[in-house]
Parts: sequence; C-alpha cells; structure tokens
Amino acid sequence: MKNFGIVICLLAAACLSLKAQAPNTIAREESAAGWKLLFDGATLNGWEPHQASASQPAAKWGVADGAIFSADDHPGWLGTADTFTDFNLKVDFRAGERINSGVFLRSKKEGGPADTGYELQIWDFRPTYKTGALVNAIEAEPTKILADQWNSYDVTADGDHFVVVLNGKKVLDGHDSKHSSGVIGLQYNTGAGKVEFRNIKIRPIRH
Repeated sequence: MKNFGIVICLLAAACLSLKAQAPNTIAREESAAGWKLLFDGATLNGWEPHQASASQPAAKWGVADGAIFSADDHPGWLGTADTFTDFNLKVDFRAGERINSGVFLRSKKEGGPADTGYELQIWDFRPTYKTGALVNAIEAEPTKILADQWNSYDVTADGDHFVVVLNGKKVLDGHDSKHSSGVIGLQYNTGAGKVEFRNIKIRPIRH
C-alpha cells in the first residue's frame, strides 16, 4: 500500500506539471519572474499584419487549435504592436520539413523586417544562415527542425549578446549590435505549406 501511495503522488505531481506547462499559459513561477504572453491562444489581439513587399497583399493569418497559423498564397509577416529592447523570448513552431519561415527580433514596423531587425531563421535548406542563425549577422551550429512536430525556440537578446536554444540545445551564442529595439515578428513564405506558432511569451530584461 505504501508503494501504491507513492505512485499516486507521483502521478498527481506529473499531472500538475503538465497542467502548468499547457501552451499559451503562464505558470505562477513565470509570472513572478516577469514573463507575459504575447499570444492569448484564441485571438490575434496585440498583433499586426504586414506585407512582405509593397507590390503584394499581406499574408492572411488566423488562429486555430491554440496556434497562430498561415497557409496563404501571399507571403507576409505578423508583428507585435509593442516594441521590445532586451528580453528573453520563447516561441513554439510547427511546420513541414521544407518550411521557409522565421521569427523577427527588434524589427521596425515599416520596411523589411530582416533588414530593420534580426531574422531568426527557420529554414534547414538555405546555403548559409540556416535554422537557428540570425540571418546575415550570426551563424548557428548545424541543426534541423523536427518536421511536423512542435519545436521550441528560447532566445535571449541582451544588448548585443544573443543566445538561441532550439529544442533544448544551444545553437547560437554571439554578438551583434546593428539593431537595439523593435517588434517581435512571425514570418510566412509561400510554397512550403502551413506554419503554426504558439506558446509565445516574453520576459523583458531589466538593467
């Protein structure tokens, strides 16, 4: 009976842990540490669509099954209404093997987000600056996404110091000072199928 009681306690603890880690939620410990959600799991409140170029309509974005997604005929990106400087950022993404996407960091609302800020790459088949890299800024260690599964990025942008962890493995640790403040963005490119994002949360770094 004693062992049975231990098993029950362990199962209860595991259930509580899973509940605390549910997507698009903030655990009590995270809230105390200053984390906040950028995506509420149900709406696009706090996000703004942008065109990839002036000659094309912006990609259409939606929310389904607790994730932001796009699978449109036009490329584009979705940016936060708020701007950020130094921060920790977490975001989950899911897509097929050939996906060409990314997460923009410190980008401006006007102009190309990869030029006005940093593009954290999600593309295994680019010749350089593949998945995990900051395009045209800092290369990453060789890595690949888990196709058709949820992947997790954990990013630290503190001044000119960037650290990127993909699925629990550090793939980038370097310095670049070109961009200091801007929005967080989600990229969609046509031709590679659907891309989804969820569990997007940020913790500003105070100095």
